[in-house]
Amino acid sequence: MDTRASSSETAKPWALWAALAMLAAGLVALLYVLFAAASKPEADGGLMHFATGEMRALAVLPDPPPMSGRPLKDAQGREVRLSAFSGEVLVVNLWATWCAPCIEEMPTLGALQRRMGSRLRVIPISVDTEGDREKAQSELARLSGGSLPFLIDISRGVLFDVRAPGMPVTIVYDRQGREVARLAGGADWNSEEAAALLEAVLSGE
Repeated sequence: MDTRASSSETAKPWALWAALAMLAAGLVALLYVLFAAASKPEADGGLMHFATGEMRALAVLPDPPPMSGRPLKDAQGREVRLSAFSGEVLVVNLWATWCAPCIEEMPTLGALQRRMGSRLRVIPISVDTEGDREKAQSELARLSGGSLPFLIDISRGVLFDVRAPGMPVTIVYDRQGREVARLAGGADWNSEEAAALLEAVLSGE
């Protein structure tokens, strides 16, 4: 009797079961990955259904940078940090006087602040040079109808802090100071689409 053949025959069922078990484990892992991928947009990008009309360029980053802690200067030259507005929904806009789309959209940000009142705070941050500080301040007052505060970062480091792809870029932060959405490029922030987005953030969606 050939014992080697007998051992080989005995091992085949075990090898088959092992292969089936590995296949089942692979299927379970695949289903988990697919389920996680399908559920991730709902968890991380629930605001993306507001990306229509004027908000069509809206983006929800999967791993957004923290709010910049860089010191800024206000109209009186005093040092201000965004953390000073903790507990409020913030609409932070990075702009400059030499940025045509920034100038075009700024009146809509002023209108947004007047529309929302004390429910949220619109904060433009100029990245103009020190030599253009006065120009930036007067331009902001003119474009916003005096509705928005003046803040400036002449180092332009805030652009790197928030990983801005260019200007203008507008970032929405919730009351905990977490970025929940951003929009690169100009937009009408006094539009109904923008209002719907911000109402959702205010309600904690």
